[in-house]
Amino acid sequence: MEFVPNKGKNIMNMKLIVTAVALASWAGSANAIFVSDATGNGLQTVLDNITVGPVAGDSSVDVNADQISDDSDTYWETLGAGSATTLVFELANKKNSNTFGIYDQADPTNYVQLFAGGDSPDTPEAQRLLSVAGDGTVSIDGFDTGVQFSSSSFGLYLGRAEPLFYSDSSLNRAGADQMAALKGKGDTVNLAGLGETTWDENSHIIAWEDLAYDRSDRDVNDLVLFVSSITNVPEPGTLALLGLGLVGLGAARRQKA
Repeated sequence: MEFVPNKGKNIMNMKLIVTAVALASWAGSANAIFVSDATGNGLQTVLDNITVGPVAGDSSVDVNADQISDDSDTYWETLGAGSATTLVFELANKKNSNTFGIYDQADPTNYVQLFAGGDSPDTPEAQRLLSVAGDGTVSIDGFDTGVQFSSSSFGLYLGRAEPLFYSDSSLNRAGADQMAALKGKGDTVNLAGLGETTWDENSHIIAWEDLAYDRSDRDVNDLVLFVSSITNVPEPGTLALLGLGLVGLGAARRQKA
């Protein structure tokens, strides 16, 4: 007897696999913030100016093409002994009042300030060693802040004494993205107060627009930080979508069995 394949099952398997792949692709498709250089001193110019190698004055990182997507730069964790955060550049009318810090992923009202308005990039106050332990203990420069987070995951904020704009865009007015996050490609950069250092894949430039994005000049250079030894963690929603994809693949395997 000639074997006739079960075409119905094969079609179902294909549909499930295609659905899984589509869900996984859509999960990572969120847009990043558009950065303009129309003012002549936008974020791209800032990066070019601090780059000393391999090509001086020409960053390997493109501020629009190389951004971490908005759904992937929302929450972070420190690596190893902690994350070193350095204030690189501040160009804003509100630079004397802008503050920067981190907040608890589970409670945005629970936060710790790292930099205060008026901190200058070439002073000791412009560098902080941050550690958020697995139990949520937050330490700065080796000292316990007394603030307890719900876990080791945290968001980033730009504020005026207290948080105003968040790395989690859903917490911002109209869900606007106010922050660009850029992973290094191995360039050597010269940072005020720190000197020459390698901008590698475990180091990130975090840059902010300090006015509501739809009312701003969109140059995203109002507060620029160099943060080493941190890693971004996917949003729960992204993980859930990828989970659905795995469910689809699992169903396909069961059909085959």
